[in-house]
Amino acid sequence: MPAPFYVDELRTKIDSLYRLVNVASKRVNQIIKSEKHGFGKKKKPTIIAIDEVMEGKITYRKNEKEDLTEI
Repeated sequence: MPAPFYVDELRTKIDSLYRLVNVASKRVNQIIKSEKHGFGKKKKPTIIAIDEVMEGKITYRKNEKEDLTEI
């Protein structure tokens, strides 16, 4: 059984839990589509993705949109 993940630990890697879910889910989809991830069925894709976030292997960038409040 994998070690539990604690929210406080995950928040040190990514500033928002919503962003964490988004980043991890995109990575999960990549893992599922790829035959070359090398883990077989030993670990679930979600665990692999969260491990990669915790190890700093996953990066993201914010998409800065223009302020649309001016009309």
